[in-house]
Amino acid sequence: MFLVVFASVVFEVLLVLTVLIILTVVASVFIVRDLRMEHRKVFKVRSRFHIELRKISNLMYKVLHEERLEPYTQVVIKKLPHEEKKILSRIVDEVFEAMDQTNEDYKYIVETYENLQQIRRERDAKVLVYNQKLRTFPFSLYGKFMKLITYKLYTDKQ
Repeated sequence: MFLVVFASVVFEVLLVLTVLIILTVVASVFIVRDLRMEHRKVFKVRSRFHIELRKISNLMYKVLHEERLEPYTQVVIKKLPHEEKKILSRIVDEVFEAMDQTNEDYKYIVETYENLQQIRRERDAKVLVYNQKLRTFPFSLYGKFMKLITYKLYTDKQ
């Protein structure tokens, strides 16, 4: 009699453990998938931002002959540290503000600059969501195992 009760209890405990393990595995699959998807979104928009920053800096250097942009024409923008990209972005903003934006010859520069600003806002929004996700449980655990890093913003807090 004792063995039947003991076997019944052991079976129920094993059943509960099996269900918990299955739920953990399923949840892990969904969490990892979600983190990969968020990381991919951030990566894509970061790449678009780097391309647009490269385009506007080269365009301003060639058309406006802005000497402060010359060092950035010889480097790979995406390999620059964040602070250097932020400095470049600030220089581009200053040059844009100083130029005559109503001049028809600079229409493509204005269009490219506005595109850069839109991509910057989109990138920062996606980075905020991604970074917040990496700070919350259980995503933070999986993020550490996957060696995901947080990204910095280009928009200054005001």
